[in-house]
Amino acid sequence: MPTSRRVSTAVLLASLTLVGVLALGWLWLYLDSLHEHQRAEHLIADLRSFPFATAGFLEVRELANRYGGTAVQSFPVLQFLPPGLPLPKFPGTTESQERVPLVGTRSSCTPRDCIFDIWIRPRLFNLPLNYETSWFLYSGLARLGLRPWVVGGRFEVKDGKLWESRTGVGQFRHARIGSYEGFVLLGYQITTMSTAKALDSQRPEYAVGVPHVTGTVSDDLSTWIVQVPNAPINRAFDIRLHCLTAVSHACRGFADLAPSAWGDYQAEKQPGLK
Repeated sequence: MPTSRRVSTAVLLASLTLVGVLALGWLWLYLDSLHEHQRAEHLIADLRSFPFATAGFLEVRELANRYGGTAVQSFPVLQFLPPGLPLPKFPGTTESQERVPLVGTRSSCTPRDCIFDIWIRPRLFNLPLNYETSWFLYSGLARLGLRPWVVGGRFEVKDGKLWESRTGVGQFRHARIGSYEGFVLLGYQITTMSTAKALDSQRPEYAVGVPHVTGTVSDDLSTWIVQVPNAPINRAFDIRLHCLTAVSHACRGFADLAPSAWGDYQAEKQPGLK
């Protein structure tokens, strides 16, 4: 066999091997995302029937244990971006907007006072990467149909009862917001609070709105619910997670991700739709 032919064959075999390895790697990442997606679906289903109005330490701990949650003593302010995921750079700046968590201290977890965290996301997005590496990696994977996503929750028990919970769903996808075009977080958050906390913060029993967030480029929708027996939990937790793992397209908006809450928000903005 001529030398040139042997070289061509070797290059072809090497190329096919590389393509095969990359294809298997993509498949592994996709299957892992599907697995975590299934866990997230189960969590949302459990939250629809969770007794927010009467839950105490035992119910919250059981929920957290079921999904690999942890009790936290020293904790960052809750934000629904997986650790390691970067924030977008702002137009006209060169500084990286890398997240630096604000940490507070707290006494040890007890049945009277404790905070539980639950995070569900593909394992790849748990890697402790720096800003530039993570931005490059996640942007590339998003173009291949593997977009970073997370489903998480924080549940605070105070005086033995569920004081407040925050549940969030988020996906990074390429979008345009104002003059910025790039990787943008689509995030939906549900906050439930005890009647005592609701009185302190003067919140209505049910409200949907767009929070004012500074320092990030994101597309957010929030629902607030007071923990009363007839609270519209099913509407708030009407969350459709199928678009998180869709290869062909990202979540197009809140009509895809949280249709009931989005409909309530639109109706509030346009009373004639009610």
